[in-house]
Amino acid sequence: MIENTKKRWGVVQRTLHWTIVLVVGLQLSIGFKFGQMAADDPQRSELLSMHAGIGLTILGLMLFRLYWRRSHPVPKLPDTLTPAQKWLAHTTHWTIYILLIGMPVGGYLLVSAYGQPVPFFNSSLPALINENEKLQYALRGMHIAGAIALIAILFLHISAALRHAWSLRDGVMERMAPFGKATKPNSKKKKS
Repeated sequence: MIENTKKRWGVVQRTLHWTIVLVVGLQLSIGFKFGQMAADDPQRSELLSMHAGIGLTILGLMLFRLYWRRSHPVPKLPDTLTPAQKWLAHTTHWTIYILLIGMPVGGYLLVSAYGQPVPFFNSSLPALINENEKLQYALRGMHIAGAIALIAILFLHISAALRHAWSLRDGVMERMAPFGKATKPNSKKKKS
């Protein structure tokens, strides 16, 4: 089913979710490698081009995902969660959205602050700002802090998903599973 239902995410949202998972994993590994390279490494510009292109792709996917989420019903969280846990789940999701939109925008500005066009795979996009050394330093720090925050929040998100699957068994993780049907949550049998 393409559309979301009250109990399960639709194929569009699930496809976006898992595509972004894979692309973000690739992006983080490239970012770590890029951060460890010497400034004069000849592969650095090629890796920057790939990192920037993937970042802008993530931005496009996230903007479409945000549009889709805002224009289609969102499955409700189960009653197995307390109001505080539901608040934490919503806060975690929106923090991930903010980081996955903000990081590519910040990266674009970071490259622009070097006075360079922004590489986008085999082409380039215009710099939005003039060269600015102080801004470079600030944006680089923000980009690294954003990556660390993203890893931390993804760890929390993955931990919660595994808790839903293994401990609560309430069907939450299955709603976003890439294949198969959503399972009904375990219900406690009534004692006669």
